[in-house]
Amino acid sequence: MGVRMVEPVSPVIRARESAVALARRMYHVRGRRAFRRRLQALPPPPSGGPALNFGWIEDPLRPEEAAIGGAVKFAHLRARFGEERRRFNVIYLVSSTLHLVPHVEELVAWARGEGIPLIWNQNGVAYPAWCGGHYPWFNEPMRALLAQADHVIYQSEFCRGAADRYLGPASAPAEVLWNPVDLVHFSPAPVRPPLNVWELLAMGTNHSFYRVRASLDALAELIARGRSVRLTIAGEFRWPGGDREVADYIASRGLRDHVRLRPRFTQAEAPALYRAAHVLLHPKYKDPCPTVPIEALACGLPVVASHSGGMPELVPADCGRLVPVPDDWTQDHAPGAAEMADAVEEILSAQGNFAASARSWAERSFDRERWLDRHAEIFQALCR
Repeated sequence: MGVRMVEPVSPVIRARESAVALARRMYHVRGRRAFRRRLQALPPPPSGGPALNFGWIEDPLRPEEAAIGGAVKFAHLRARFGEERRRFNVIYLVSSTLHLVPHVEELVAWARGEGIPLIWNQNGVAYPAWCGGHYPWFNEPMRALLAQADHVIYQSEFCRGAADRYLGPASAPAEVLWNPVDLVHFSPAPVRPPLNVWELLAMGTNHSFYRVRASLDALAELIARGRSVRLTIAGEFRWPGGDREVADYIASRGLRDHVRLRPRFTQAEAPALYRAAHVLLHPKYKDPCPTVPIEALACGLPVVASHSGGMPELVPADCGRLVPVPDDWTQDHAPGAAEMADAVEEILSAQGNFAASARSWAERSFDRERWLDRHAEIFQALCR
């Protein structure tokens, strides 16, 4: 067994690092104290109907501006119920935006003392494939807040199972509400794009290369089969060196003439992207309850995705195809290129049927108004 070598650290560097760490701790402590004083200065919670607070997330996003992700849910809730930043009687937090809430532990502790209920909307959790051995550290704040919630909303049955596994079961009343979509804003095009060139779309914020590579590999497989096909990739590449890695891979596979890259998009821009495509590719592994496939289905766009995470709940067989992958919490698995290409070919052999089923399923399952109606019932019950 070898001996792990540790480079000696000079006393000067050690003292400097200690001073920086102490300064950061003191900054955080002072910030918490100031935040606590801010809470204590708030007026008493109002009686009557719900007055919501979302944790003072900075720069609240309007529906026409909101990018994909957890902020979209706040936009829907604000549009129906508004938001109160001083006099409120319900706190609503979403696990995927927790990092945006300042001093959330202080907020929840104060709210419990004031008798203000907490609604906790649970998306995905951290697990080894996503963040290695650091996953317990990422999960700890969610575990603490889940345990204090007065009502828990899981975004899918997969989210519930993953939370039970890594955070523990909820002790409060809990239910599953799939994420919603504005069925007026996200609707099919009057005329579908012609099929002389197959238009594939991959959308969303990418945090690792495998997801982009899987779509590019499926594109290359279809080209090798003699298909006239093009892929649009919309969204950011947020891992270090992502832009360069994607560009190099496109060049290495000879796909430059078949790929269009576009940057981050808004909710206002998204419907046009869906309507210009024939199939959405969504190979992300164990995606809990992604917004992009739901919006695509509402636009009549069939989906090819990984058979993992919440996708089996969201995409039935008449709305797309899910490619089998192993069930693994320690490593991500991309769908095979040949299997994704097979799925695209199968869908486009009966694209009209898949498109009609996609829209019909979205109307039955993801209607924003029904999602908001259920929230109104939850808020009223907690306020009583």
